Amino acid sequence: MATSTLVPLEDYLATCYEPDKEYVDGELVERCAGEYEHSRLQALITIYFGGKEADCKIRVFTEQRVRVVSTDSEKRYRIPDVCVVRTPYDKERVLSRPPYLVIEILSPDDRASDTLRKTADYSRFGIPHIWIVDPLKRELFEADSHGIREIADLVGHLSEIGLSVDFNRFFAQLDQE
Repeated sequence: MATSTLVPLEDYLATCYEPDKEYVDGELVERCAGEYEHSRLQALITIYFGGKEADCKIRVFTEQRVRVVSTDSEKRYRIPDVCVVRTPYDKERVLSRPPYLVIEILSPDDRASDTLRKTADYSRFGIPHIWIVDPLKRELFEADSHGIREIADLVGHLSEIGLSVDFNRFFAQLDQE
């Protein structure tokens, strides 16, 4: 049976990992490194939201550490593939307030149980929009405190900023390349 070494939070925050790792209650959690579909979809989503920053009063980040739990007994830092915050916001090395949107892009090696734990952390932290995208199966899901639901038409809605994000476009771009 594999054992893990607990890492002090201060060491985690002071260390650069390549690729970056998440921190869950003292343990470092490997993230699946993106392959072509994952990486390219992450870039397309980031470019899309980057073009909307001024009009929608948002900022987009990739692989930004987010402190989702910080209690005496639990400390968790997650790293969504893409996250969006509304402006104005406080610039922080690690986000300590819930982003407006997080997007997790699945890789072939991602396990459902890990994705469920991560989305539960996001939901408990109060992130209002949590999207999970599977670039291989061309699926989009939305998660919240009520569970995870498939978005059959592949259009995610962010009504507070008047934006609908059509993942059909992103998938079509992946298919053309």
